[in-house]
Amino acid sequence: MGRRTGWLSFFWRYLRHRRYYVAIAGVLAVVTALLLIAAGGVADYGRNLALNLGADLIGTIVVLFLIAPMIERGDRGRDAVLDRFDHKAFIRQSRDSRQRIMVLELWLDLLQGGYRETFTAALRDAVEREVELRILLLDPDAAAARQRADDLGRTNVVTNILENLQRLDEFRRGLPDRLRRFVDIRVYSALPPVQMYRVDDHIIVSFFPVNMTSWNAAQYQTNPGAQLGTFVCSKFDELWEAENTRTLDQFRAVTVQVGAGEQTHHHKVRYVTMGERTFVSGGDIVAHHLNSGVAGLPARLVEANAQGERTVTGPFAFVPLDGGDPDGVQQLFEQKYGQNHDVVLELSPRRDREPDTASIPN
Repeated sequence: MGRRTGWLSFFWRYLRHRRYYVAIAGVLAVVTALLLIAAGGVADYGRNLALNLGADLIGTIVVLFLIAPMIERGDRGRDAVLDRFDHKAFIRQSRDSRQRIMVLELWLDLLQGGYRETFTAALRDAVEREVELRILLLDPDAAAARQRADDLGRTNVVTNILENLQRLDEFRRGLPDRLRRFVDIRVYSALPPVQMYRVDDHIIVSFFPVNMTSWNAAQYQTNPGAQLGTFVCSKFDELWEAENTRTLDQFRAVTVQVGAGEQTHHHKVRYVTMGERTFVSGGDIVAHHLNSGVAGLPARLVEANAQGERTVTGPFAFVPLDGGDPDGVQQLFEQKYGQNHDVVLELSPRRDREPDTASIPN
């Protein structure tokens, strides 16, 4: 019963997004009915009607199953060049997707401004049909983000990416548990040679011009079987599995190991970086060590990548953030999480011991 309701809901949404075509179909149905009624007095009406309907049905079958696939295969084998990225077309394709949606970008302007609501609605429609959604965005903490910001001049690359990641986190958290497994968001560190938007076998590719966002530059329409399509899909797979690629959860929270021996405790906390400096939201840490305080406690940072490989660095000492916040750390928390944090601690290398790095096997 639940599955039937789901299909009915999908069918209703499908019709709502195609009101124009539904209206045309309704008009044609009425005209057809009137013509059939008008022809009711013709001799051998039933036989003539059956003969004509049979001929039309055979023609329809030939067009759908023979001619249309040949035309589609011909279109797939032919690449095309577009003046710029067609946002509405990609939203429409995402809504109608059947297997997968894959995006490799710096950030998505589809998640900003007037496109945001229609695009997220299209993604939700797709995920509810169990379409796989994979999105790769540039890590705003990576040097490549600063490099691209220099290329674009006035565009605030880091802020745009952070806003995108927050929107995507909200989108994923708004899905039922059974659907979240179809959504995978990751951040990569190395600047790729191309951007890619893929829906099923339709691929749009662009490069990164100087002083211009990629979606305002020329776009190349291709498919997975073409040489260009094979190239960009392989680049997507490389970045997806890269050592420095992190999941969205790993980007938004990090584990801090506090104490040593039997007194070791692990805290999963929000964090921001500023160059080589790391600041964590320390409310839970301070509350857990309320009696002893955090001063003097050794801390280590446990970081992971999308492959599940973990690295532990430290030891560090906790340094409370100066009340004046001259470096603007609270502003970084605001950009990344949409809110400030009352207790912020900097992880500062301990002076009594050189920082060491250890890898923990998965």
